[in-house]
Amino acid sequence: MDTIVIISIIISCIVAMVILALVIMLFFYHWRNKELMINFSAFIRENLILKDELTKLHNENAALNEELKSYNNK
Repeated sequence: MDTIVIISIIISCIVAMVILALVIMLFFYHWRNKELMINFSAFIRENLILKDELTKLHNENAALNEELKSYNNK
């Protein structure tokens, strides 16, 4: 009878430690995911700024090419 109680206590401790480990892993995953999403949002924002600047430079380049073509045709 005493061995059944001891084995039950050991198994319940193991189950409780596994549940505690899963909860800790869940909180870590949530924290890490939140940090990554903040950095990812900043990355996307910076890429949109660079895309706008690249589009502006492309338009300026196209305008200068047209001006150069009209200058060479004269």
